Amino acid sequence: MTTAKATQRESTTTAFTMTNPPYAYFQLSSRSLSPQASQGLDDITARSYLTAALQQYLGLTGVAIPVDILKTEEFSVWIRVPRDDEAAVTAAVSQWASQKGVSLKIDARGSWLGGVVARGGRDAKLWTLER
Repeated sequence: MTTAKATQRESTTTAFTMTNPPYAYFQLSSRSLSPQASQGLDDITARSYLTAALQQYLGLTGVAIPVDILKTEEFSVWIRVPRDDEAAVTAAVSQWASQKGVSLKIDARGSWLGGVVARGGRDAKLWTLER
């Protein structure tokens, strides 16, 4: 009798579908017109570039968009924004360039971080903890 209960528990399957994910994810890379202005991204530089792009495009409304910086590496940055602000961030980043000739390029974007990482051309080791 206990084996029947165990078999019944093992055959139970649960499915979960999330139709409206709350966030959008981006992989951005910095580009420079001149080699002198070329520098790697860190969290502060990425934040200042994103703030400048959002402010130039939408003013104070753009600055109020919450942007989470997930990771910076060399010339790339991964960010998370609310899904409702995805179009505004896309437009702001696409049209922005600094006075020094630095701009941001959208390498990948999507509703799931795993898909953005895979489309960005990076290997799976990128998100593993370094020991």
